[in-house]
Amino acid sequence: MKRISLRTKLIAHSTFLVLGVVVGVGVSLYLAERVYLLKRFEHTQLENVQSLVQIAREAIVTRNQQLLESYLSLLRRSRALTYAMVHTGDGIVIAHTNNRQNGVRLSDPMTAKATEAQDKLLRQEGKVADDVVVDLTLPILKDQRRLALARVGYSKNFMSQLVDQALEAARERVILAAAIALAVGVFFAILLSLFLSRPIRHLRDGAHRIGEGNLDHRIRITSRDELGELAGEFNTMAAKLQELDQLKQDFVSNVTHELRSPLTSLRGYVEFLLRGSAGPLNEEQNEYLIVVKNNALRLARFIDNLLDVAKIEAGKLELHREPVDIADLAKEMQIVFRPMGQEKKVSFTTEIPADLPPVLADPDKLSEVFTNLLSNAFKFTEESGRIDLAAARENEFVHLRFTDNGTGIPSEALDSVFNKFEQVKPTRGLARKTKGTGLGLSIVKGFVEAHGGRVWMESAAGRGTTAHVLWPVAETSASEEVDA
Repeated sequence: MKRISLRTKLIAHSTFLVLGVVVGVGVSLYLAERVYLLKRFEHTQLENVQSLVQIAREAIVTRNQQLLESYLSLLRRSRALTYAMVHTGDGIVIAHTNNRQNGVRLSDPMTAKATEAQDKLLRQEGKVADDVVVDLTLPILKDQRRLALARVGYSKNFMSQLVDQALEAARERVILAAAIALAVGVFFAILLSLFLSRPIRHLRDGAHRIGEGNLDHRIRITSRDELGELAGEFNTMAAKLQELDQLKQDFVSNVTHELRSPLTSLRGYVEFLLRGSAGPLNEEQNEYLIVVKNNALRLARFIDNLLDVAKIEAGKLELHREPVDIADLAKEMQIVFRPMGQEKKVSFTTEIPADLPPVLADPDKLSEVFTNLLSNAFKFTEESGRIDLAAARENEFVHLRFTDNGTGIPSEALDSVFNKFEQVKPTRGLARKTKGTGLGLSIVKGFVEAHGGRVWMESAAGRGTTAHVLWPVAETSASEEVDA
């Protein structure tokens, strides 16, 4: 599944939020505008029927039919008006916007309801031809006596058309305002996401660098909010880790140095006894001393490994570089590992081109790299297996390949095999033969990188392992001795 960055999530969420607000506000404005227009039409209709009542009252009292006809002629110009009329309580039309209706007795259902109107406004809907008409009826009163009825009818469909036409312009304004608001909102959402994601990204990068061992890395605090407090806590944690790492290095260095002296003395006395310098030994005593000697050698190698790791981490590894012939070193390795190969019936072959240039290396460190990688290959290769050492030049490097057909390394463990004290869990058949300190590959990585090279593993469980080493050729450096 593709990873989505926090900044992208912030932009997306902020954009959707802004979009939701803009759409909500736009729809609300549009609906509010529609309600306002409908209310305004209703108010206009009410004003027209009230004006008709006043004009009709005056016309009836003064018997001025012309005044009433003139006003109806004026109302006839109103859009959406279907009719305006004045008729008696029994339905006889006194005046109508359609002159042909004057004097006609109306008997339709709306007229029947209108004649029942007392002193209040009556609003009703009815059919006129093929149209739906909203009819407003208001009694014409004189001294609490009803003189006649004033009625105004408006086409409901035409009113809807007028509202839609008025809303068209409003809709365009709302869409334009929404687009501008959305653009501004997205712009500020991007700024907000950048503002929030930058310190988080710095924390992520800082944690990555701390994880790689760069414990002196610190994050610059640029704010006093929660993110600033988090950065401060991160710096405090890094300082504590650096302090603990320094204490660990000092402890390991002091302990290993303190152990070397008595261990050297112990080994010397064991050698002294084995030579018979303190008197003859029987067979059982000799076996016991050999066991003590072998364990002292193992402890000495472990102490040397700890010192090498401490020097690598402190950047104080001393390298005495000189040209080294890979073919000669490979022959030496064949001699060293011949007994182990014969014991396990594992074939060990080398393929070194005759024209391969020498590499620039500290001979002891390069030999230890070969020894550690080949030791691992023999450890995890079962009987009748095969181990191959091949070398070839690639640009300014010699590419070394240590290949075996052993148990292999699970793919999920490849990234951690070079960590200190990291050991891949072996198969059951090899469980008793693969004990170690877990420092060998860590030392290999430190030695290779100190020389300007690179090391990595290719493997799969049950399919063997290939260790790749890129080592600079001798002609690429002008320095004969460098302290890394």
